[in-house]
Amino acid sequence: MTATTDTTTSVELNLPHGLVGFPLAQRFRLSESEGGLYDMQCVDIPDMAFVVIAPSPFFPDYSPVIDPETAERLELSSPEDALVLLLVNLGSDTEEPGANLLAPVVVNRHTKQAVQVVLVDQDLPLRATLPVD
Repeated sequence: MTATTDTTTSVELNLPHGLVGFPLAQRFRLSESEGGLYDMQCVDIPDMAFVVIAPSPFFPDYSPVIDPETAERLELSSPEDALVLLLVNLGSDTEEPGANLLAPVVVNRHTKQAVQVVLVDQDLPLRATLPVD
């Protein structure tokens, strides 16, 4: 007899303005998966889900500048209050997996309020190949 323990934790994120292109997708359940990946399942639209990553293991030099209006809207007092997540495109047989560095999801770690921010005036790619070992 074997027993399994589900140690996965999840939190609910609230994006009042939805994601870019998906304004009605406002509530997501974020669950940690394997290999530094997270599953971001939409609560409002059950068939909608995204894979997201924390940038540092994959893009250690990534340091987006969050504008003051976004920081104020999310009530971020310091950079440590923010959790930055990158949406991942899993790719295909002919395309490598990639992450959206231009429009991260920024989360207030304390309130779980979040926004997807399009970083203007920053030279970041919409799709950066995900380094895979």
